[in-house]
Amino acid sequence: MVTDVVTPATVEELAEWLSQLDRDRHVLVRGMSTNSLVAGEDHAVVSTLGLVDIEHRVDDFSVSVGSGISWRQLQDQLARAGQRVAVDPPGSGTVGGVVATGARGGLLHRYGGVRDQIIGMTVVLADGTVAHSGGTVIKNVAGYDLAKLLTGARGRFGVIAEVIFRTRPLPESQRTLLIPIDVAEIREVATVLTRAKVEVSALSFAEGFLSCLIEGGEAAIDRRVERLRAAVAISGIEILDDRGSQERWHHLSDLQLPVDGGLVFAFSTRSARMLKLLPRVVTSLASSLVAYVAYVGAGVVDVSVDGADAEKHLRELANIFDAADGSDMDIRVELRARHDRCLYTFPKDVDPHLDSTTGPLGQVGHGSHLSMVATPRSGLVDRISVALDPTGRFSY
Repeated sequence: MVTDVVTPATVEELAEWLSQLDRDRHVLVRGMSTNSLVAGEDHAVVSTLGLVDIEHRVDDFSVSVGSGISWRQLQDQLARAGQRVAVDPPGSGTVGGVVATGARGGLLHRYGGVRDQIIGMTVVLADGTVAHSGGTVIKNVAGYDLAKLLTGARGRFGVIAEVIFRTRPLPESQRTLLIPIDVAEIREVATVLTRAKVEVSALSFAEGFLSCLIEGGEAAIDRRVERLRAAVAISGIEILDDRGSQERWHHLSDLQLPVDGGLVFAFSTRSARMLKLLPRVVTSLASSLVAYVAYVGAGVVDVSVDGADAEKHLRELANIFDAADGSDMDIRVELRARHDRCLYTFPKDVDPHLDSTTGPLGQVGHGSHLSMVATPRSGLVDRISVALDPTGRFSY
């Protein structure tokens, strides 16, 4: 049973609360919709929803934002000034959730992940120390890049309180080509699109279509689209306008989210290797496959499956990766409901050389699912934890 729930309105209040908390208390950080299933009797819960300040420096193309504000609200406010943060994550989570999980969407293809959009961060460590990294301008190289460490760490090392993003101009227009192809044809068509020398903002495969997003000025965008259509030379290509494009890419991002009782496998490697492995992964999981989306240029795939045979799926994937020498891959497993047996047997059942890290999911903000990250056992995470969180307050 959770005994303490606090919602600090400032970084100072958050720091004071952590500094006065008993050293042996674990802390669960919550965002908008995170389930507190992982919280036990010794856990104190802190909500980030009081950290909602925004300072948009339009001329400097940067914005400072509290971790508790929703990602959608941040983007809406930036849009009123004709700007955006070039990340399109799934769901309706908080800024802290997007950063803590390293969430992504189709724009990963052109702009990189959320970590590539961050130029500064404020984090409160286990003892209440307030640490700052980066600054409010893009060309800032002062200090250690703490923000890169915290992005995707799932709150393992501290509470993300504020994030400073670089912003970009909002495109005047969007068009999306829906190219009907088979999974085995992705590599060939993607190569053709690349050789057409038209800048593509997103390129993802899902549901039998390669979706290609083009952004730019109204005057030239249709000409660029026709150039790509002619280069691909496949019948049945559909062109989506601005509204259709937005709906399509929101839908593709949401394919990352597990269905109720299901789970999502996410793996990444070099793009060429990913395209080679993808047909095998899809075939192996066909009996329980719900959906999958492949971020073609980035070498990342999210595969959503029914959660009934979680351990079987993990072993099947492990066999595929082992046969392909998957030493440079990252495998992440996300569960919407609590599957204790899967969570705690994953490392040793799949690969004894992998360590699992289950972090506090309060900043996930994508719904009520648990997360696990499997990484090569190097001891680096443990050494960082000793430095930033010596009492293990944020470790689960």
